Amino acid sequence: MKRVEGEYFADPKAVAERVVRLLALHDNVKDPSAITLNSTFDEIGLNELDMVEIFLAAEREFDLEIDEEECESMTTVNDLVEFLAKSFYTK
Repeated sequence: MKRVEGEYFADPKAVAERVVRLLALHDNVKDPSAITLNSTFDEIGLNELDMVEIFLAAEREFDLEIDEEECESMTTVNDLVEFLAKSFYTK
């Protein structure tokens, strides 16, 4: 299957809902109701160790692996949502 730039393999809205729910359940999130797609992980209260936990949880939730380089480049909730929605392996 040939991939076209910008093509989504999963519904971005559904992915966003699952990611926000995943983030809201983390103990260190300051205010779960304030999470938006434009929120940075730092703004919602997550440090680097928390992000490792989030990425591992996302890998389990969406049944895929996220490369370390990809993890380091993500700074906002939307970055994670876009990556997951565009991944061929997202379930």
